[in-house]
Amino acid sequence: MADMPGHKAKAMVGEGKGEGLAHRIRTAIGEESARSFAMRAGISDSTLRSILKGTSPTLDSLVPIARAADVSVDWLATGEGPMYRDGLARGAAAVPSPSMAVRGVASVPALDGRLLGLCFEGIRATYRDANARIDDRSAGELAGRLYADVIAATEGDTDLKAARVALRMGLYQLRRELHATVEENQSKHLA
Repeated sequence: MADMPGHKAKAMVGEGKGEGLAHRIRTAIGEESARSFAMRAGISDSTLRSILKGTSPTLDSLVPIARAADVSVDWLATGEGPMYRDGLARGAAAVPSPSMAVRGVASVPALDGRLLGLCFEGIRATYRDANARIDDRSAGELAGRLYADVIAATEGDTDLKAARVALRMGLYQLRRELHATVEENQSKHLA
C-alpha cells in the first residue's frame, strides 16, 4: 500500500474477469444493502457506490470496508490469500494455539500494549492540536478502533515501522475529520 493518505490502491487483480474489487466487495457485503454496509463501515454511501462502480479506493476507505466485512485487506484489494482475516472459511471452528488459550478458553491474540499506547497518545495529541476535547473513555474506544485499523492495514505484521506508517495515516484521517467538524461547527455558529 502507499505510504501517504489519499493515495489510490494499485490496480486490482482480476479486474475485467468479473473477479475485481467491486465483485469482491459485493461478495463480502452479501445480502446487506450498500447503504447499510457503508454506514456500518463508517464510510459514506456515495464513496462505497463509487468504488462499486470502479473507482479505485483509498486506504482510508479500503481498510474500514475490510474490517466491517471481516475480510482480509489483502484479499479485498488483490483477490489473493484467504478471504477472511482469520484464514478460516466461515462456519469452521477456530482452533486456538496454546499461546492463545487461557484456562481452556480461546481468546484473541495478545494486544501489543506499546502500539495501543501509541494509538492513545496520538489521538490525545491530535485532539489537543485541533483544540478539541475528548474524554478518556471515548479516547480509549477510539484508540481501540484505530489499533484494529492499524493491525488490519499491516495484516498483523509486528514490524513497528509498518505499524507507525499505518498509525500516521489513521491519525492524519482523524485530523482531517476533526478539522472538517470544527469548520462545520464554526460555519453553523456564524450563520
